[in-house]
Amino acid sequence: MHKHLRTAFTTLAIFCLSTVALADPVAEVFTCKLHDGKTMEDAKAVNKVWLAWMRANVAEEITSTAATAVVGDSDTFMYVDTYPNLETWAKGKAARETDEGAAVESGFDAVMKCPANRLWKLQRAD
Repeated sequence: MHKHLRTAFTTLAIFCLSTVALADPVAEVFTCKLHDGKTMEDAKAVNKVWLAWMRANVAEEITSTAATAVVGDSDTFMYVDTYPNLETWAKGKAARETDEGAAVESGFDAVMKCPANRLWKLQRAD
């Protein structure tokens, strides 16, 4: 009986800890460069369409921010897309791989090239 209680408690503890880990927000950061003749306004317009589609099809809490250099290499910029948790990011990734999602994402290819990206787990200091 004690063995069953210990197993049940351990399973519950693992479930609770994994739920907490999934609750941490994540940020997908893309490093991008505009194609010749394209502007940040072009990039922002494409991103606005993408964000509206993601919010309508995945989760309203998704955000996207363009980060441009104030000092240093101004040829590149970053997009920081934040998701409330890893589960929402995975749902978004799956949505982007559908025909409709791929069509929305193709707008980026016409404006910029984003050869590098990273997925970051965000943790508050407090």
